[in-house]
Amino acid sequence: MDVPLEQLADVSEAIGRGEDAVEEQAWSTAREALDDADRLLDELREAYRELGQRERATLGAIAGPLRTRRDAFAARIPKPKAVSDGAAVHDPEQDAEPDAG
Repeated sequence: MDVPLEQLADVSEAIGRGEDAVEEQAWSTAREALDDADRLLDELREAYRELGQRERATLGAIAGPLRTRRDAFAARIPKPKAVSDGAAVHDPEQDAEPDAG
């Protein structure tokens, strides 16, 4: 099996999209790109198991810097904020009968 260069290119492309999105503060797009990059990196880990020693060394040499780029842009994405539960506010208009006229 050869080094999966096409998969590496896909990872690089996803990371590039994420880096661009972070620069534009497009956080949803950045998170989507991060998810894509993570999925593709997982696929590379699976392919790694089937490679020979030489191919593993090549893949590791290329994937390492990609992982560093991925981690750098992921660190710049703000954590999603949860909406807090608030107490219900009573609205007196809800108690009133609607006007018939």
